[in-house]
Amino acid sequence: MKQNIDILVDPYIEVGNVIYPNFHLSLQPGTIIGIYTDVSKIHTLMHWFMKREDTFTYFRENALYERLTVRENIQFFLKLFNRNTDETENLLKLFSLTNQKNSKISKLSNSEKQRLKLLNTYLHQAPIQILEEPFQNIDEFSKQNVQQLLNNLIKQQKIIILLSNNLEDLMITSTTIHRLDGAGLHALDVKEDEINEQPPQPLENTPIRLDKIPTKKNDKIILFNPPEIDYIESVEGGVSVYVAGEAYPCSLSLNELEQKLTPFGFFRSHRSYIVNLQKVREIITWTRNSYSLALNSTEKTVVPLSKNKLADLKEILGI
Repeated sequence: MKQNIDILVDPYIEVGNVIYPNFHLSLQPGTIIGIYTDVSKIHTLMHWFMKREDTFTYFRENALYERLTVRENIQFFLKLFNRNTDETENLLKLFSLTNQKNSKISKLSNSEKQRLKLLNTYLHQAPIQILEEPFQNIDEFSKQNVQQLLNNLIKQQKIIILLSNNLEDLMITSTTIHRLDGAGLHALDVKEDEINEQPPQPLENTPIRLDKIPTKKNDKIILFNPPEIDYIESVEGGVSVYVAGEAYPCSLSLNELEQKLTPFGFFRSHRSYIVNLQKVREIITWTRNSYSLALNSTEKTVVPLSKNKLADLKEILGI
C-alpha cells in the first residue's frame, strides 16, 4: 500500500493581506479531496501546485487542437506520453466519444470538449492530479462520465484534488470535502441524508451533546462547527445558517439555535437574527433608534441590532 503524501501549502498574501494562511494536506493514494473555495483562491492554488514535480494540473480553459479529429487527438497524446496507439478504441469508449471519433474537435459540444480535455489527466503518470472545476457547465451524461474517469484514476491509486466554487459538484464524487477561506482549511462534515432509516435509540442515562449545527444542501446533511458560522437568519419561518457568504437551510428553530449557540459566543441581535460575536467588527449607529452589526467577512455583511438588545450587547462586550 502506498504511503500518504504530506504537503504544506504556502500562504496567499496580497498587498500585505493574508487571503489564506498556509495549510497542511495529508494525501492518501486512491482518494478524492474536494476543496470548496472562490475563483481567486482556486487560481492561486492551481499555479502553486504547478510548481510541484509530483503533480499534474488540469486547467479547465486549456485549449484543444480543434483541427484534429477526436481519434487523431487521442493518438497524438498517446504518442506524446509514450503509450501504445492500440489503446485508442478503449479510450474512445472510456470518454464516451466513439460516435464522434471522426469528427473535428471544433464540431464537438462544450460537454464533449470538456470530457476530451481530461485525456491528459488520465494519461499523465503524476501521483497527484489537480483538477479545476471538472463538472462546471457540462451536461448530466458528461458528469457521470467524468465521475467514471475519476473512479478509474482512483483504482490506479492516484490522488485527486478537485478545486471548485460549487459545493454540490464536489459532493458528487469527493471522498472528503474541505472549505478554504481567510481563516484556513476546514473539513466539512457531509453525510448522506438517511430519510428512510429509523434513527438509532440512544442508550439510557447516557448524556449526548452535539456541538455541530446540522444544515441541508440538496440531499446532503452538512454539519458545521459553531465557530465556522457567521450568522443565522429567519425569514417567513425558514431558518438559514450563513457560512462564508453562502446560506444553508436548517431545520432547527431560531430559539433552538439560540439555546445551542449562546455558550459559543452567539447573540440574538434581533428577533430574526443570531450573530457570532467573534465575527462582529463594528457596531453601526444609523439613527438614534437604528443599529446594525458589521461582520468581519469579505461579503461586507451587515445584520440588524434591535434597540432593546443594544444594552445587553454592551454588557456582554464590556463597553
